Amino acid sequence: MRRLLVPLAALALTAACAKGATTAGPAKLRAVDYHPLAIGNQWTYAGRMLGQPVEKTITIQGMKEGFFADDANGLLKVDVEGLRDEKRYLLREPIMVGKTWSAVVSVASTERFEIADVGFTANTPAGSFHDCVLVRATNRADAERSLRSEWTFAPNVGIVRISITAVVNGREIPQGSLLELTSYKLAVPKP
Repeated sequence: MRRLLVPLAALALTAACAKGATTAGPAKLRAVDYHPLAIGNQWTYAGRMLGQPVEKTITIQGMKEGFFADDANGLLKVDVEGLRDEKRYLLREPIMVGKTWSAVVSVASTERFEIADVGFTANTPAGSFHDCVLVRATNRADAERSLRSEWTFAPNVGIVRISITAVVNGREIPQGSLLELTSYKLAVPKP
């Protein structure tokens, strides 16, 4: 049986919340607004992964080949097309419901992304965040099985929630994986 894997960087840095019926995006917000990148920025997540309780703190520690590097071996940067890690875009311009893109992350793995919701409020242990964006990523193992991750981005904060669901023959099977932001500290850039 072929296993579906979720990249650790995505789990470590990411975070689905109450879905709204909004069809238009927040006014003038761009991908750069949805995940502040600076050395010293820190996010703490708690929840369940594979049925086990977890708590994870991620801190951006430096730069590596043009990417911000964190202590969980994650690499992120923002360019004119959106927010990306070393293999794919996690959030892509324009920020609007229905925007789709894909990424080949390995020889046997293509992820498909869609902005599923915009402009809603996400409630987490770290607080309530407005004008959020929900990105749905699907990685198909075969004709019957796929893994779906849903990441919620909050402006000027970053990823506040992630959930993972297996889809087998059209049936959704929660994987017991849900991470929510419990606290965060953003470095103040020096003038």
